Order: sequence, then C-alpha cells, then structure tokens
Amino acid sequence: MTAMHPDIERLAFLLGTWTGRGNGDYPTIDAFEYEETVVFGHAGKPFVSYTQRTRGKDGPLHAEAGYIRPAGDHDLELIIAQPTGIAEVHTGRQTGNRIEFSSEWVGRSPTAKRVDRVWRMMSVDGSAMRNELRMAAVGQPFQWHLGADLERVS
Repeated sequence: MTAMHPDIERLAFLLGTWTGRGNGDYPTIDAFEYEETVVFGHAGKPFVSYTQRTRGKDGPLHAEAGYIRPAGDHDLELIIAQPTGIAEVHTGRQTGNRIEFSSEWVGRSPTAKRVDRVWRMMSVDGSAMRNELRMAAVGQPFQWHLGADLERVS
C-alpha cells in the first residue's frame, strides 16, 4: 500500500468507497431518486482522487471525477470534470469531518448546459456520509438540487 502524503492525512476520513441512496429536484426537471457510489483514493501525492457515479431506476444518470487538494491548514481546493461538458473549480473549508466547497469558476463546453454557481458539502459521521449539492443553473436561482446518504463499503 502506498504511504499517504502528510498534506492529506487530515482527509483520511474520506478514503474508501461509499454507496447509498439519494434524491434530487430542480425546477426544470421532475424529482427523482438515485443510487450513488463515491470513491476517494490517494497515490502518495498531496491530493485525494474523487470519482462519483449515480444510477436511476432506468440506468446511469451522472458521473464526475476530480481531485481534492490542500490549500492551507483548513482550506481545500476541489477540481471536477463531468462528461456533460462542465468543469468546476472550488475552494472549500474543512471543519472536522465536514467539508463545504463553493465554486470559484464553472466552465462549460459549447454544448453544455449553463451552470453559474455550485456549492457542495460532504460530512462524515463514523461510517455514514451525507453529500449535498446546491446550484444556480439554466436561468434558475441558487437552490438545493441533490442530497444522498452513503455508507462506507470499503
């Protein structure tokens, strides 16, 4: 096993595979439920890798991948790319086993939907994780979009 870089030791509570159920809603779509799997890993470098996949009753819904990087004693950066053509750069703050990220920049490919602002939260209590996402997109004001309760499976 690769030794953890000292800069990310404070993020060890995230490492592993998490799975569970969530629900989503937004003014431009029907409310929905989904299954989510999130994997946090490390390769001995000063970052934590992140992958996320969701699945609905009819098949795959969403996927994204990125990295969490330390940016000070309690500060973090999150970089995410999505196959929908969206890229996000966030700054965040860690308080114990809770991290909140706010977008600094949201970029998009020419065919991607417009996303203006994103907020993400990850909170771990033992083997349980709560994920939430709020956003302002496609002309809608900033609001809640997704929430999932996950359990650590490895």
